[in-house]
Amino acid sequence: MKKLLVFGAGKIADVMSDYFNRDSDYEISAYTCEGVLGTDAQYRGLPLVSFEDATRLFPPDRYFLHIAVGYHQLNRLRERLFVEARGKGYALASYVSSRCWPGQNAVVGENCFVADGVSLEAGARIGDNVALWSNVVVGHHAEIRDHCWVAAGTVIGGSSVVGERCFLALNATVGNEVVIGSDSILGARTLLTRSVASKSVLVERDTELFRLDSDQFLRISKLR
Repeated sequence: MKKLLVFGAGKIADVMSDYFNRDSDYEISAYTCEGVLGTDAQYRGLPLVSFEDATRLFPPDRYFLHIAVGYHQLNRLRERLFVEARGKGYALASYVSSRCWPGQNAVVGENCFVADGVSLEAGARIGDNVALWSNVVVGHHAEIRDHCWVAAGTVIGGSSVVGERCFLALNATVGNEVVIGSDSILGARTLLTRSVASKSVLVERDTELFRLDSDQFLRISKLR
C-alpha cells in the first residue's frame, strides 16, 4: 500500500477518504490543513498536522498527497494548494474508482477524483486537480482543463472543452463541440449547446411551487 497524506478535514475529506479506504492502493496515514495548532490534533482517528510542518513529519519521498477540499473561491483555493503542494515536492495522488468506465486512450491528470459510475469515453482528457462526481459522462475526445469541479449527473458532449476552474453543478448538460471559457459557472440542470466566454454564468430557475400543499394534492391525485 502506498502511504497517503490527505489535505482537508471537512465534508469533502470525509467523502474522499471513504473512497480511498475502500477502493484504492493507498493507505491514509494522516491529514493536514493550514494553521493547525498543537501537536495532538486528530481527524478520523489519525494525526492532523499543520501544512507548514507536513514535509518534516510526512516527507514527500515517502508519502503521496491528495487535496480533498471543495470548490471554494471558484476552485482558486484548490489551485493554490495544488501549486503549493507541488512546490513542497509532493507527488499528487489521483483517485479513479474501479466502478467507473475509462475509455480507450482516456487521460486523467494529477490530484483528480473520479467517483463511481463516471464514464470517460474514448479520447477524453481530464487535466490536473479535477473532481468528477458520481455518474458524470465525459464524451469522446472532450477535454476538461485543470482545477474544475463537475457535480454528479453532469453530461459533457463529445469534443467539448471545459476551461480552467469551471464549476458545473448537478445534472448540467453540455452539447457536442461546445467550448466553455475558464472561470465559468453552470447551475443545476443547465442546458448549454453553444460556446460561451470566460466567466460566464448560466442558472436555471427552480421548478415552480405547486399551488396545493401535499395533503390537498393527495386528495386529488392517484398517489393516495
